[in-house]
Amino acid sequence: MEEKMESFTEVNGVNLWYRVTGEGEPVVQIHGAGFGHFNLDPVTPLIADAGFQVVDYDQRGYGQSDKPIQHYDMEVFADDLVGLMDVLGIERAHVHGTSMGGMVAIVVAGKYPDRTQSVVINCAAAKLGHMGRLIFKNWIDIANADPDGPGSRLLAELIAWQAVNKRFLETPEGEGIADVCQQILRDSNRTEVFTAVCQAMNDMDLTSWLPKITSPALVLGGDEDIMTPWDQGPNGVGQEGIYEGIAGAEKYVIAGAGHSTIFDATEEHGRAVVEFLRRHPLSG
Repeated sequence: MEEKMESFTEVNGVNLWYRVTGEGEPVVQIHGAGFGHFNLDPVTPLIADAGFQVVDYDQRGYGQSDKPIQHYDMEVFADDLVGLMDVLGIERAHVHGTSMGGMVAIVVAGKYPDRTQSVVINCAAAKLGHMGRLIFKNWIDIANADPDGPGSRLLAELIAWQAVNKRFLETPEGEGIADVCQQILRDSNRTEVFTAVCQAMNDMDLTSWLPKITSPALVLGGDEDIMTPWDQGPNGVGQEGIYEGIAGAEKYVIAGAGHSTIFDATEEHGRAVVEFLRRHPLSG
């Protein structure tokens, strides 16, 4: 794998940590709520080794980046991503977002079509249904009730079974997933920000951005996703609704995979992303 370079830079008034891996067309990756760049670590080498320059970063409020107490929504995060691209001299990039990062990717592609070469929206939602909102309400309640905040063991165990499929949980790697979740949640979060972002997901309605997306789009997810199911119910817009709302979008369903296809279907996820990116090159 190509060498990595990591650093900090100021974007829109906050310091963001970022890492660049590999060489080639740029792929900017957006992590989910609570997990920082670790969320995408399993697929970063797969994409970099396929001939792309992968940019991972900790979003505002997470990981090694600044964690200001402020208003948070998906547009705040989207503006930060494009600001980071400006700093790095990236005019256009492929955008790959997972979970909440997929929600941010919707806004990036809709608000900044001239900066988006293609977009991969993984295990996301454009509008949560009642079940989806209850999931993140649970996260908020546990993080605020437990003295350990987002580092709560209960929260880590809850997210573990919500995130990966039952077969993965039975493997040696899967048996340790709650430990991994707890460490990342403890080290990457501030309770006030964690709560604010979970509430932002519950409040969001990104449906108006979908018809504004003009770049090639891939909606990618597992058919056993519990956290952000393809069908969010009658009052929500899940992965199926995202696919239907973007003109010309492609859909890839990973059979037997859960919410975190990056973890429980790493090879297939990486292969699907690389094949999609290669079909939509910057030079094309």
